[in-house]
Amino acid sequence: MGTSYSVQWSDVSISISTSELKDLIERRLDQINSLMSTYIPNSQLSNFNQSRETGWHAIDGELAQLVALALSISKKSDEAFDITVGPLVNLWGFGPSETTFTFPTDTEINIAKRSIGYQNLEVRIDPPAINKKVADLYVDLSAIAKGYAVDEVAQILDDHNILNYMVEIGGEIKGKGVAPHGTPWRIGIETPNFERGKIEKIISLGDVGVATSGDYRNFIEYEGKHYSHTIDPRSGYPADHHLESVTVIHESTAIADAWATAFMVLGPKKSIQLSNTNNLSGVLITRDNDNYVSTVFGEMQSYLAK
Repeated sequence: MGTSYSVQWSDVSISISTSELKDLIERRLDQINSLMSTYIPNSQLSNFNQSRETGWHAIDGELAQLVALALSISKKSDEAFDITVGPLVNLWGFGPSETTFTFPTDTEINIAKRSIGYQNLEVRIDPPAINKKVADLYVDLSAIAKGYAVDEVAQILDDHNILNYMVEIGGEIKGKGVAPHGTPWRIGIETPNFERGKIEKIISLGDVGVATSGDYRNFIEYEGKHYSHTIDPRSGYPADHHLESVTVIHESTAIADAWATAFMVLGPKKSIQLSNTNNLSGVLITRDNDNYVSTVFGEMQSYLAK
């Protein structure tokens, strides 16, 4: 996944050794990577992306289920969340390629838009398969797969009766029970500026997943203007609003992960509207000149440390 992971637990006595637990977790992460990674050239998803054949491609049921979840969030988010947006991300210089960036023209953006769109992707659960309607459709699950992997690692801990733990993969987190000092696990929401370590809010985790997205570390400057790495798949351009960071909590870290990305596209007003209709909780941090304003929504207040 191009990132690190950590697992912490505070149970005094567990029925499995640390080395055995580590082996189980890493095997599970390897399984997920073999299905969903865009870094691994022969993963199932990479094979699908490399194929120029339209039509149905047989895949593992686990991959089909996650694609189905992603497509459902695309519809619920007014198309702001789109796992096919990769060609636009690459065009704007935020993809994995290291080519010299040149500011895209309207024509280049319109051409790239022909190759994207979650409507050009279909999924079938039984038998599991996905269908690309355009030959160069490219699927990237990076905005949901890390959260999904957190949930899967947490399930391993649950299966071995580990009651108090915190799992983190690339900044997406799930906590359960209490930390070693006997109080809930706590994590900080960073203030979206360049002063690393400055904390805006502190969350007390209570059997919940947490995902944060922001544009304050990954962006480009062109002719004096700031362009976010968050690309709006509907317009083809970087999201343009004053939302600097969004944190979403949900019992499913995968769902929190996807919605955090969607909200960064949508901006504060629409995010609040959709959080109400989709029973989501979290914190929006907007910029007002040199000041930052936090807006808590849903049930998030009950998770904030006093």
